Amino acid sequence: MPMLACFILLALSADAPVEGSRPNVSTLKGQVVELTKALNEQGRTFDEAPIATQVVLKDQDNTLTPLLSDDASRALFQDERLRDRPAELRVRRLPKLPYVQVLSFKVEFNGTLRTPEYYCEICSISVRYPQTCPCCQGPMDLRMQPKDD
Repeated sequence: MPMLACFILLALSADAPVEGSRPNVSTLKGQVVELTKALNEQGRTFDEAPIATQVVLKDQDNTLTPLLSDDASRALFQDERLRDRPAELRVRRLPKLPYVQVLSFKVEFNGTLRTPEYYCEICSISVRYPQTCPCCQGPMDLRMQPKDD
């Protein structure tokens, strides 16, 4: 096998998942809350500044699971209207980290779990987190996707 082909094959296999390993994906339930609020409720003493923007999932036994901020979870960090209500998060647990990566989430709205979206009425564009419309640069409104059947 030519040397270049061996190098390419080796490079591609370096990022390949280990045989038998699968992403650790699970569904967690609780409420998404600001970490500072949850720690205050527990009567803890801490510096607020370093963790002021961190949100966590607080489950029924008050276990706090920190969330990584990325495109899928950004709305939970930016929009306080999505916090402090029942939520269901589909997450990936990350090796050697206490954080989870949010893949998708739903929050309680009028008694049912719904997926939030930010929608532009003018352009009919839907996005996952608060922002100005990428098309017309106008405002986008929070709405809940119709209930899953």
